[in-house]
Amino acid sequence: MFLALWYYLHGYVMIEVSGFSVERFVNMAAFRGIYLWNIQPKGSAVQMNVSAKGYNLLAECAEKTGCRYEMVCLCGLPAVLKKYKKRKVLSLGILIFVGILYALSSFVWVVEVQGNERIEKQQLLKACQEAGMAPGTLKWNIHTDDITQYLLETFEDISWVSVSIDGTEALIRIVETIPKPEIIDKQTPSDLVAKKDSVIQSIITEAGTPMVQSGDVVKKGDVLISGEVVLVVGDEEEAGREYVNARGTVLAKTWYTLEEELPLSYTEKKYTGIEKKDKSLLIGDTIINIMQPNMEDGSYEKKHTGGNQLAIGDFKLPISWAEETYQQYETIQKTRTEQEAKKQLETQLKQKAEEMVQEEIENIEIQYEVKDDTLLAKATITVIEDIAQQQKKQNTAQENIMQENQEEL
Repeated sequence: MFLALWYYLHGYVMIEVSGFSVERFVNMAAFRGIYLWNIQPKGSAVQMNVSAKGYNLLAECAEKTGCRYEMVCLCGLPAVLKKYKKRKVLSLGILIFVGILYALSSFVWVVEVQGNERIEKQQLLKACQEAGMAPGTLKWNIHTDDITQYLLETFEDISWVSVSIDGTEALIRIVETIPKPEIIDKQTPSDLVAKKDSVIQSIITEAGTPMVQSGDVVKKGDVLISGEVVLVVGDEEEAGREYVNARGTVLAKTWYTLEEELPLSYTEKKYTGIEKKDKSLLIGDTIINIMQPNMEDGSYEKKHTGGNQLAIGDFKLPISWAEETYQQYETIQKTRTEQEAKKQLETQLKQKAEEMVQEEIENIEIQYEVKDDTLLAKATITVIEDIAQQQKKQNTAQENIMQENQEEL
């Protein structure tokens, strides 16, 4: 490897040797310290490489062995430089190209993240940017130890992190901590109260005393399951009271309302099939319109149909191009029947109801009204959902006794 590089830098000659004593020619050259390599048959001759200095010493070997040798070509760096000596512009272009490649290889262009599951990739990339590592940053300005420490301090869910740079790519490997289990408070005395007006459908009590039953109408804030439990001994004789953290499931019927409207007379676009293209070049905030069409001959609808932003890896350059298509159309006046409008409004209301309510929808009742050539629709949505929410108990009897004892002391 070293000799090949040495002879390439100093130049070498490719020759062809012919005759009846080629082996003797090679042995004699080796005996005289002339280095020959890459020896291989070439028809009736033998092709080989020899250093530029050794080439001048082969005449005596050829004379004594009766062989003839011919130069095939000059090889190595000196031959390349001689070839391009008169082509200065090409040589300069090659040097500039090599310089640009070297300069570009001095930057980090791609930042990859591995091992993240709960933490979003964009959050990690933003933190790396704040720590001084982002696409387009010089590699010698990046301190991987500082970035590692910054990520560990910024994200509590990271237990181990490694930052490495390979070529123009930075790789971040992380190991997330084990998620903490959700802690449910089962000690603090509390009630389950209604979070909205509703009609009780069913109640399942895990802890506490149920205060309502199926069919009861409750208001927001009413106690559904009380955290106060009466202790009974014998035949319903009260022995005391205990305060617990009320738990259970209370399903109730609740209502939501939605309103929509739809005009019976409307306009519709009819496309003529005529299209015009508009291409622009964006440099920063400056827009350079390359081919702007004339659109004074009708009405047109603009659609974004192409474009791209130049980038090197993850680093986006402030240069982009955009292509927009303008489609010509005519405006047509149309009307829809009341029945068609009802059908369309019903579909819209059902879709909105499913997006708004995540619980089970029991029924949707819609009322319609025509006003000023517009059909108005009001939907009442009946939903079965859990309406119970925790509310800490205020001053239980046990707390009141303790407060009285403290005041007496």
